[in-house]
Amino acid sequence: MRKEKDSLGELEIPKDAYYGIQSFRAFKNFQISGTKIHPELIKSYLLLKKAAAIANQKINSLDEKIAHVIVQAVDDLLEIDFKKFPDKYFIIDAYQAGAGTSQNMNANEVIANRANEILGHKLGTYLSVNPNDHVNMSQSTNDSYPTVMRLSTLNLSHSLITELKKLSDVFNQKTLEFDDVIKAGRTHLQDAVPMRLGQEFSAYKITIDQLGELILHAQSALRILGIGGSAIGSGINVQKNYKNFMILELRKFFQDEHLTLSQNMFATTQSQLPLMIYSNALRATALELTRILNDLRLLSSGPSTGFNEINLPPTQPGSSIMPGKVNPSILEMGNQVFFKVIGNDNAMAMAMQAGQLELNVMMPVMAQLALESTQIMTEALKTIRELCISNITANVEQCLEYAGKTSQIATAISPIVGYARAAEITKKALKEKRSVLDLIKEEKILTEDQFKQLLDLRKMTEVN
Repeated sequence: MRKEKDSLGELEIPKDAYYGIQSFRAFKNFQISGTKIHPELIKSYLLLKKAAAIANQKINSLDEKIAHVIVQAVDDLLEIDFKKFPDKYFIIDAYQAGAGTSQNMNANEVIANRANEILGHKLGTYLSVNPNDHVNMSQSTNDSYPTVMRLSTLNLSHSLITELKKLSDVFNQKTLEFDDVIKAGRTHLQDAVPMRLGQEFSAYKITIDQLGELILHAQSALRILGIGGSAIGSGINVQKNYKNFMILELRKFFQDEHLTLSQNMFATTQSQLPLMIYSNALRATALELTRILNDLRLLSSGPSTGFNEINLPPTQPGSSIMPGKVNPSILEMGNQVFFKVIGNDNAMAMAMQAGQLELNVMMPVMAQLALESTQIMTEALKTIRELCISNITANVEQCLEYAGKTSQIATAISPIVGYARAAEITKKALKEKRSVLDLIKEEKILTEDQFKQLLDLRKMTEVN
């Protein structure tokens, strides 16, 4: 063990720990969930501290030697897999003190200790590099945490957009594959006019494209950063030109030329609207995807007593007691993930409105929610695409049988015989459990040419 001291007193800390006394106090105070900080947030914090060291050196606020060793320390830390070595570095629970001060100091202490180690000093001595005076120079938790929160969410969201694009491509493939499969449409869960299975899947593809665009739009709000605003947005203790150098370094490190400084730094500490906009986009995505998955579960239901219009690839036995049963397991997983995303958005809403005056202190939970939702949705979409959607097949004969049976085929002849007469034919077909097509033929309601022209199921499904 080693001893460290802060304004509250002295504590013993594990000798090989790269964190310091403030991190350790937070670790002791908040043993809440066992959920650690998302690796993307840690990576973003390290990159922010690297950018700050370079910016402070360029404005001559930080000694060149200290700036250099901070940069070297960050580069070393970025090579570490923190999932394998959590106890020595980043130890804060996801549910922690407000604003993210614990997380900011955890980053400051880890970087400072590694920098001092590079210079030949023992961990915890801070002889050359101090967590507050050097690593945290020109920063406050109140401008660094919201910046890191936005950048880490933005970074993680790129993979989500990629997965939505891949899912859209698969639905497009199925649209083409199922273009000749005639089936019955359904509205209100009741028989409607015929359509093609490919048309049904084309609607799913377009919806997924729209969801991707929605998230792309939400990304733009995350690119507006308040770094340099310091404690409340006024930029206290921040030297001139610091924030301009910061945004240049952040654009480089995060490979995003569209990152920009907020026009009002007070707003970026008071309001976390960008996270809410992004979370709302995830919520809308989760709701629409849930609807689509539910459709697929309905279309595959049965197989003997349900729709049985499509076949989902079997992935595992569906029952511990019923032999041979296969369930839509992948889609059920997707539903559960999307329900969680929707719940996270509700929690985000509560956190977003809970800020008071110059700061929203609920940022740690907001970051956790945004990153968790993004990650689980991304992974769920990948699994759904690879293990389910890609290998869906159509039960062509079953689809065609339903198309021929739907009583709403009578809709096609209403311009000839009138709505009332078409309704009578529909009612009679249902009562006698007969095909509308057979009834029309038998009663010679249409001429042969009219029958061929109006009741060709392929022509009936053509889009005008």
